Amino acid sequence: MELPWNEVDKLLSGLATDVPHEAKVRREAIPLVFVPGIMGSRLRLAGTDGSGENAQGLPNLRWEPSAGWLFKNCSGEPPEHRKALLIGEVFDPGYLEVDEAKPVGDGFRGIMEEYRSFLEILRTRDWGPLARLFEFPVYACGYNWTGDAAVAGARVAKRIDEIMAEARQVTGRCEKVILISHSMGGLVTRAAAKLAGAEGKVLGIVHGVQPAWGAAAAYWRIKAGFEGSWIVGRLTSRFLGSSAPHVTIILGNAIGGLELLPTKQYVINDGRKQWLFIVDGKKVTAMPRSGNPYDEIYRVKGQCAKPKSGAPSTNTWWGLVDPALLDPARGSGGGNALDDLLGGAFDPWGNYLGLLATAEGFHASLGTYTHPYTYSFHGRGEKTAEFIRFDCESNWVWSDPYRTRGFLGFYRNEKGEDMQAVLQDPGGDGDGTVPVSSATFQGGPPLPDRGAPGHRGFDGLEHQPAFESGEAQRFTIAGITALGGRPVHHPRCTGRPARRRPPE
Repeated sequence: MELPWNEVDKLLSGLATDVPHEAKVRREAIPLVFVPGIMGSRLRLAGTDGSGENAQGLPNLRWEPSAGWLFKNCSGEPPEHRKALLIGEVFDPGYLEVDEAKPVGDGFRGIMEEYRSFLEILRTRDWGPLARLFEFPVYACGYNWTGDAAVAGARVAKRIDEIMAEARQVTGRCEKVILISHSMGGLVTRAAAKLAGAEGKVLGIVHGVQPAWGAAAAYWRIKAGFEGSWIVGRLTSRFLGSSAPHVTIILGNAIGGLELLPTKQYVINDGRKQWLFIVDGKKVTAMPRSGNPYDEIYRVKGQCAKPKSGAPSTNTWWGLVDPALLDPARGSGGGNALDDLLGGAFDPWGNYLGLLATAEGFHASLGTYTHPYTYSFHGRGEKTAEFIRFDCESNWVWSDPYRTRGFLGFYRNEKGEDMQAVLQDPGGDGDGTVPVSSATFQGGPPLPDRGAPGHRGFDGLEHQPAFESGEAQRFTIAGITALGGRPVHHPRCTGRPARRRPPE
């Protein structure tokens, strides 16, 4: 006979007493679903299979985070080329799709190759006593990271249903999954649970280096390009964009990029809600003053051109985005064929404000939600843009505000002196991208203590290769083990008889 694992302690009747009986335990599937970070999903032009080129000579595979593809398609190319690859004329959520197989299968094809070694560790792991009762098939779920994380969350929720249906065909029983997230994948998995209604199908989530309340690094990169140190960092910066013109044209036109900006919940590591500092001698201006970065920083035009001679300037150089960088081919509504179809000159700044409103709405809807059973780990000890600092000084030479991995905000002070606000290199604490405060949900409600492995920080853990770390891998496995053995869902996971309540 075959018994479900959760019925092995029930009394059986109608069996002969003078012969031996053999019972086979039917195991339950608990799929492990990995959700990658921003830029960690392979993307193709929607409606294609990712091979070949389109009529404009662009590859149908639009994002492949491998050195060979990046060198061929991104290195040395102008900003407009990157925009054509990832955004098109104007942002459209249906422009790109995950480059996955049909049928999807395990989903590994849709994510960057660097993740797969860890997923193979999970796939081939001996889960010890838990394996007597459960199977842990491993899946990945990529998403269009240029789009809204709420839409990506709905995709994950839909994929959870598909995965559970597949698992039931194999084991006969599958009630919940365990989610594992990297970076922006944490926002997506939380959105799947809360906004897409999948919480009841999720046993728990293990978050790795999640920017829970955003990351000031998103601001730094839009203003100055991707930072980079040593050889690997410099190559990454070269591929992804080493100056504001190369980065703004992508992240400023993509909802997903804007959703990584600091939210209203964001605090720096010492607990202050102000994270942008302008230092002019002994005078320090700290922002956002009202706690609303959308109005004080993101909706302010980043006007930073060197002022002409005359009265003190009103340049708002600290604003997130310079409108001229959003779509250089159009400028500020210069017009093209698409503008005629739209019935008038296209306004890149107005388009940006619409995308920003969607990002702000997502932040408000997700709020401080975390799944009731959450484990998380973060990195520390790496120089991180935990806060943004500008130092003001006299300007005698420079006229271009956009440096390679740098930014100068030009203005004229009350004395009529030409000045420049110099963006300082990251100097906070975190994993190189996400500060400790955001990765540990500081500033929000305290996370419930669900026992080991809890919430851990690892010295020297870098953001992008986080899941290549042995410490992070062991933590994640411990989290999966703890979630797989949750007493409320699996009362007999230890092999001991479960206590039952007396009949009422």
